[in-house]
Amino acid sequence: MSESVPPLLALVTAGSVLLLASLAVVLVALYLAGCRIWPYANCPRCTGSGKSGSPTRKSFRNCPRCKGTGRRIRLGRRLLDRHSNR
Repeated sequence: MSESVPPLLALVTAGSVLLLASLAVVLVALYLAGCRIWPYANCPRCTGSGKSGSPTRKSFRNCPRCKGTGRRIRLGRRLLDRHSNR
């Protein structure tokens, strides 16, 4: 009787793990390059408008998270700034 290799184990080889790891490194590098070029993204609370409304939506005030700018610094940019200041 011959032993059969489980299908999932057959897919996981050293070459495929290395390929996935290198793909992950390339994607992270592209994300960090994008964070260097475009450091700001829309604020998730006010969706970029800079306004935060009352529950009745009759009055508005500045968004407390972005302080009315409608923008926030992306996570990758914060990481880049933290490591570049050391």
